[in-house]
Amino acid sequence: MFVDQRTLNDLAEELRTALADLDVPAAVQPGEVRPEGPGELVLTVDDRTVVVLVTTRADLRPAQAKELPELGAEPVAPAGAGVVFADRLSETARATLRERGWGWLDRRRGHLRLWVPGLRIDSTIAASGAAEPAATRIRDPFTEKGRDLALWLLLHPHEPASPRAISREIDVSAGQISNLLAALRAESLLRKDKTPLVPELFWALADHWKPRRHALASMPSMHDLAGATELQSRRWVVGDTRAAMAYGAPVAAGPDYPPDLYVPDQRSLQWLLNRSVVAPDFNQRVATVAVPPSPLVSEARFRQRRDGDAWPLVHPIVAALDLAVDQNRGREVLEQWQPDPALGTERVW
Repeated sequence: MFVDQRTLNDLAEELRTALADLDVPAAVQPGEVRPEGPGELVLTVDDRTVVVLVTTRADLRPAQAKELPELGAEPVAPAGAGVVFADRLSETARATLRERGWGWLDRRRGHLRLWVPGLRIDSTIAASGAAEPAATRIRDPFTEKGRDLALWLLLHPHEPASPRAISREIDVSAGQISNLLAALRAESLLRKDKTPLVPELFWALADHWKPRRHALASMPSMHDLAGATELQSRRWVVGDTRAAMAYGAPVAAGPDYPPDLYVPDQRSLQWLLNRSVVAPDFNQRVATVAVPPSPLVSEARFRQRRDGDAWPLVHPIVAALDLAVDQNRGREVLEQWQPDPALGTERVW
């Protein structure tokens, strides 16, 4: 389990990245390279410095874990903690490490245990794509969850992507987010500082923004909609032309232009279609309804309410994505649309 200087430098960077993803501000520096056995990292958190013994294995077996020095016993007493970096780490091996006072960074499962005086971490982290079996790596960044991530990044264009932080915002595991971010990097859609590359990411997402709209010739009354809990009508939002027009986009449409509505899920959509009249011709519609390409579209934190409107509006960036579906008229509008700074939205297209 000897660790050379180059490996020690890599382990320092790996631990630093894991702690940053957990929002733990820490300095991690390579320490001493021992002639045999584990190396050392110097960890500083809140002006407290501790020596951490480190080693790395592809697959740490329980018998190998028992060969590690027991922390707290001489001559390794000065070390405040130990961490094994492993691609595969069984529960039995974890138990042995815990008994001997060691922590671990499990790359494949995405888990960090660091037991340092004043800093005790036992938490999931972003799984390492390098340690993940090739069969499970994500090559298409615009899967269903990938669209959620891409939209989140466009809504936060200056915020460096942290897998753990984003996993708390959207219903995607930190490990999956890490893999999706890697796929975006492979497509040159993510900057080195982990912020989205715009407008490239916007147009890449627009190519995968394909809501299936249903034209309706009639709809239930607002009273009936409010009384049908299955419809979740409080979560309906207006997108596309009506929303863009409300936000000041140069759209040539009258105030009675039929709304393009998003309903929360397929169940709500099917319930509505069963109780409405489908328009025989698109020009005879009173509205269109669709399930959004991302559930973030319907979330209250990403929509805006205007007095007098029956439904809230989608976020301006969602309205821009809706316009981009029309590769002629819609994209021409986007070229001319400079959103009002009062909207609190930056132009990302």
